[in-house]
Amino acid sequence: MTADDVDVSKLPHDVQERLPIAVERAHHKVRTVQPNREANHLVKAAQKASTASQRVLWLQRAASAWAKPIEKVAACRKGCTHCCHISVTISAVEAAAIGRRVGVKPAQPHKAVHLPSLRDLKQAVFEVQSISARTESSPCPFLVDDACSIYVVRPVACRLLLNLDDDALLCRLIPGQAVPVPYANSDQFKTLYLMAQAGSALADIRDFFPTALSLNP
Repeated sequence: MTADDVDVSKLPHDVQERLPIAVERAHHKVRTVQPNREANHLVKAAQKASTASQRVLWLQRAASAWAKPIEKVAACRKGCTHCCHISVTISAVEAAAIGRRVGVKPAQPHKAVHLPSLRDLKQAVFEVQSISARTESSPCPFLVDDACSIYVVRPVACRLLLNLDDDALLCRLIPGQAVPVPYANSDQFKTLYLMAQAGSALADIRDFFPTALSLNP
């Protein structure tokens, strides 16, 4: 999402003022970050894996490796939970992995994107973005005491979401309004994620886990 996709004039004044500054900051940070080569090795491991579950597991590791150098310049901090109140798109494969860790079988989503029914990858990306753009009325079911209770098995989407501004001003939730936060560009990873599990269904994490849960010890 960019400033061209929303009516910026409807946003709070401090957010309007920050947007061009934040975009410039993001461009500068991207130029200064040195990519983590380990991410490429982990992606190759994912591509060689024989099952969707294994491919997604390797991609989770690859996403964390990709994010590691970016985290040093991102606004994201421990205790900041704005992104835990927006839509989090996960696959049935990821939902099953989370379910095994928490000891709960994921529900069957009422509204899901089924990748096999999509004409091409471009359409798949569009459908996934439509899920991510939804406004959620409740936080992620795994947000406990302002912390992620499934951090070690958190979805790829969570590992890739990094705000490249200097603070969380643009992450603030504004009812009825979307803000074009300058997130790090993770489109390539999202494409790999879809390709790794072409037979899986995608939905918001709340659709798979409608009640609050936490990771078992």
